Amino acid sequence: MREVFVVHKIGSGFAFEGRVTRLMKREGFIHFHCPSLKTHIEYYVPLTPGSVIVPGEPRYKADEELAPVLNLSFLTDARPSVAMELAVSTLDSALESNEKRNLAHRWLFPEMDDLHLNPPIPSAIPDIAGELWVDSGLNVEQRAAATIISKYQSPVPFLISGPPGTGKTRTVVETVHQILQTQPEAHILLCAPSNPATDTLALRLGTSLQPGDMLRLNDPNRTFAEVPDSIRQFCYVEDDKFSLPPWKMLMRYRVVVTSCLDASILVDSGCTNIMSCALEEHTVSSLHPHRKIKHQVVPHWTHLLIDEAAQGSEPELLIPVSVVVTSDEFSTHDQKCNDLVNGAASSDHHWLSTAPQLVLCGDPNQLGPIIASQHARNHELDVSLLERLFDRPMYAEHAEARHPRRLPLTGLPLHQHTTHTMFKPFNYRSHPAILMPPSAMFYNDSLEPSATNGLISWAGLTNNKFPLMFLGCDTKDESVDERATWYNVGEIDRIVEVITSLMSEASKSIPPLQADEIGVMAPWREQVWKIREKLRQASLSRVDVGTVEDYQGREKRVVIISCVRSSGRFLMEDGQKGIGLVFEKKRMNVAITRAKELLVIIGNGNLLRCDPYWKGFLQFVLRNSLYVGPELKVEDDGAAWISRLESVS
Repeated sequence: MREVFVVHKIGSGFAFEGRVTRLMKREGFIHFHCPSLKTHIEYYVPLTPGSVIVPGEPRYKADEELAPVLNLSFLTDARPSVAMELAVSTLDSALESNEKRNLAHRWLFPEMDDLHLNPPIPSAIPDIAGELWVDSGLNVEQRAAATIISKYQSPVPFLISGPPGTGKTRTVVETVHQILQTQPEAHILLCAPSNPATDTLALRLGTSLQPGDMLRLNDPNRTFAEVPDSIRQFCYVEDDKFSLPPWKMLMRYRVVVTSCLDASILVDSGCTNIMSCALEEHTVSSLHPHRKIKHQVVPHWTHLLIDEAAQGSEPELLIPVSVVVTSDEFSTHDQKCNDLVNGAASSDHHWLSTAPQLVLCGDPNQLGPIIASQHARNHELDVSLLERLFDRPMYAEHAEARHPRRLPLTGLPLHQHTTHTMFKPFNYRSHPAILMPPSAMFYNDSLEPSATNGLISWAGLTNNKFPLMFLGCDTKDESVDERATWYNVGEIDRIVEVITSLMSEASKSIPPLQADEIGVMAPWREQVWKIREKLRQASLSRVDVGTVEDYQGREKRVVIISCVRSSGRFLMEDGQKGIGLVFEKKRMNVAITRAKELLVIIGNGNLLRCDPYWKGFLQFVLRNSLYVGPELKVEDDGAAWISRLESVS
């Protein structure tokens, strides 16, 4: 904010920064908070002893007198856009190179012919010795995925997919351990689209890795309070803020864990495969200009693993991809690979290539990237890289590929060129009753309950066989900032009542329920803030509250969902913005699959029933006497989703 130039007056040259605390679109007003203006702008005060009198009225004299009219400019955080644009530009340049099928082509636009660049994976893969598994509880598919990725290499992205709770993140973590054990010179970049998902990866790896082996790379603007205490030892801090370690120290880390956006820190520092390989090649050729045998340049980053890959936009995921991708001259295979192709190597010896490996893990049926611009969504920027790759023929036609209506229930065979692992739909998270609706609606009734959980005791349950309740609430939804965000006071009160009731019986649960084992989610940030405030007033601040996006990849013993929306006239606007829980099946899928032992949903059933998926959920609720609230009638149109798990419950 700068003062407007006034004729015949010398400007002060001052500029001010502040924050917008309220937006009133209709009136064209904003509330702007800038405490530093107080010492520069004159304003009137009541008459008191010692006040300066100017034309009969008291006036406070500012230290510097500014014009009363100022120009206000809104500054946006350009870093994400700049980082994504640079990544797209880097990959675009690689795609336009002279080599027809270089690494960038094979990663972004893989074809079946690309598989023949590498030797086939043996039909019988040697298993890793039992004592070498860090996580001894993995099933057959999870072990197979970790073995293939750590011992072999695909010229195209390796995709790991599966329904909620099937252990995808668990497999990614074990894969990192196996790569470190089998490849002593490997350097892994491990990413996720959000900081909470990235912290989860660091937390799980931190139980078995040393601070000298793993770096949790954070943006310098991230506060210490946002980072879990147990992983701070893996962060580098300089001048009381997160920072990038010195180059020599950075090169020693075996694993660098960071969000997709924060991977741009590595780009800015020049720590990419393209730049480091070029530097090494230039340095060696300068030192040995007459050497006849060309120096073999090996990229620093050998693996890029991205968890929750379906949650980030493609330009966002291209940031870490641009860190690890190599240029044409550094993507060649080593002699061991050539020997294996020619049959010179033993059949059970794993082969490695100098080309890095890309692994994407996620569930395309869960929440995708949030794109506010309708124009951008029209151009499919809301389609993640993982989802786009699944639609390419080599994955869509693969024997293990996902199918919109069918998921395999039997073991998955390993093909000569395995590029995709679809886990058996064993769910290790939720009670069978909680799995019934999402299994029937989103996964063709294929989810198999395999969780070993505790037991929640709560008098509010109407059917003790089903730890699930829908509490009807038709209170009004209200907006702030001209419908920028929404809240529902009635639902907030019900949430506090439910949690208070649960905690009063906490000792009866097995094991006893703790407040931090309860999670509350809502689709709007304003509702989240108001729920937190109300819970603090009730001495329940340990209860975790967040948006649905905050909970992707997470789980809680008890999950309470606040639907918020109660006014049908705003549903079209919600759809245009891609927000809310109505007509948003991916967001709904994430929301109802986070609970382990108890799921409670609070919302207006008479509004939700207009959504076919919520209608199916409400039919399930009414069938099993799990509804309490205002009168609710959901007609049976003969198209109800009925889980086979219901018939055996």
